[in-house]
Amino acid sequence: MTRAGETVGKAVGTGWRAVREGAVRAGQAGAEAAHVAEQKLAAKGLAPQQVAGALAESAQVAREEAMASTRRARKRLAKTAEQTRKDLAKAAKQAQKDAAKNKTVKSAVAATAPVKKQVKQLKKDLKPQVKQYRGELQAQIKAAKVAARAAAKDPANKKSRRWPWLILLAALGAGAAAALKGKQQVPAQQPVVPAKPTPAKPAPAKPAPTAAAPVAKPTPAAAAAPAAPVPPKAAEKPVGAPETNGQGKPTKPIGSDKN
Repeated sequence: MTRAGETVGKAVGTGWRAVREGAVRAGQAGAEAAHVAEQKLAAKGLAPQQVAGALAESAQVAREEAMASTRRARKRLAKTAEQTRKDLAKAAKQAQKDAAKNKTVKSAVAATAPVKKQVKQLKKDLKPQVKQYRGELQAQIKAAKVAARAAAKDPANKKSRRWPWLILLAALGAGAAAALKGKQQVPAQQPVVPAKPTPAKPAPAKPAPTAAAPVAKPTPAAAAAPAAPVPPKAAEKPVGAPETNGQGKPTKPIGSDKN
């Protein structure tokens, strides 16, 4: 550690010594150069103060020349820009003249002229219609807004919203009642049972007259029920007289006397 410190100290010392020596040498060189310059100026008959004034004057002249050059440059730039604009305007005018003289351009312009006229006329014709439609649309929108506000404020409209539901419920109830009533009014078809015949007492000499078959009276439920379609049946057999008990009629009357 001590050796490292010694080496560092020696290096720093040598560095400072070199700097001092360099500064001394530079001072001596500057003094020698100034002495030489003074000798040269003295040989020409000039003083050092005159040299400083000449340098200041030359710097001022250079500054003024630079400012003048910048002004000149601006003026020249403005002139060139103006000349360029003039040249471009002349070129555009010449191009328009050449295009007007060209036959193809003339024919194209002539072809587009009626179309332009039609477009202008169409715009003029459509302006009142567009204004009218716009006014009508705005009036309809205003009327719709007013009607919507009035309907929203009217309490009757709030109640009327319930009517569709009530009507629907009433219709459903009426349909269910009609279905139940129809089921009650259509009972099962009951078979007609003929009444039992009572045996008639034989007359002494006269044949017993044949009595007509009793007809069963319809029940009130059957009378109230609607006529249901009856499938076709086979021909019904005639109901016999009560004396025969459902058998055929005798060919000869039964008498009281026996042979």
